[in-house]
Amino acid sequence: MVTIPALALAGCGDEGDVSWLRQPLSAFCTVDVTGKGTRQVETDYLPHVVACENGAADTEALKAQAVAARSYLYYKIKQEGGSICDGTGCQVYTCSNKPQQKHFDAVRATSGQVLVYSGVVICGFYVAGAKPSTPTCEPLPTDPDPTKTEKYVTYNEGRSGADVTQSTLGWVDPGNIYNRGCKSQNGAHCLSLAGRPYPEILRFYYGADIQLVTAPGSCVNPPPDGAPAGERQPPRLDGGSTADWQPGTDLPPPGGDRSERLGGGGCACRFGQGPRPVPVALVLLFGTLLLRRRPRR
Repeated sequence: MVTIPALALAGCGDEGDVSWLRQPLSAFCTVDVTGKGTRQVETDYLPHVVACENGAADTEALKAQAVAARSYLYYKIKQEGGSICDGTGCQVYTCSNKPQQKHFDAVRATSGQVLVYSGVVICGFYVAGAKPSTPTCEPLPTDPDPTKTEKYVTYNEGRSGADVTQSTLGWVDPGNIYNRGCKSQNGAHCLSLAGRPYPEILRFYYGADIQLVTAPGSCVNPPPDGAPAGERQPPRLDGGSTADWQPGTDLPPPGGDRSERLGGGGCACRFGQGPRPVPVALVLLFGTLLLRRRPRR
């Protein structure tokens, strides 16, 4: 008998069998950074990435960056093993911007939080994007876009399910449940200055049905008691299920460095995409060839 894995039978419009990824979520406390060795995720790797990728952004934008960077890291580890490269092809860990207290605070305030859709951690696309001049933080066509990355950004506030616009940084197809859009770093800074907490910033780009889930682990700490709504710990993933977390209405005041330089402008997760399903016809043809080559008894 020829055994064909269920994942291989998924058509291009179907998400396929991803149950092997929908296991109970647990935190990755260490990661092997190519050329740098093993690093602690929450206390070393992520503060450096936040500082390098979007270090001068406003407070809530830094938290949104921490969640997106953590989500991308988890996606890479689950898809490609326990290591990650250092650079714009993955995420920038090494740069001239050394992490400051605000970067450590942003990671600590979002400890263990990742973006989940349909039971899997998504690939948290983000780019520099254009610099918005509008109160809605959606840029005009004439707004400056020095890195030419605005074309990858998606605006998904209020959208859910198949209505969410996917980013062309990844494979665009409803079956690719890892691609739920792309965050603008300049836009996130704008939203933070407007008083939007980081969960709202994340849903502004990744859709209303994106879930903030805390991965339990020894390196994950809950935020301090009495933290504002934007810093409360989301529900943990229990037994593979996810529970949505709706942020409150009390908004923390904006703050932090308002420098014009918001990061390196590189495209994290440029090649991050869900596994492409194998066409059914190809799988059946392969199975037929194997059967024909079996020796006669």
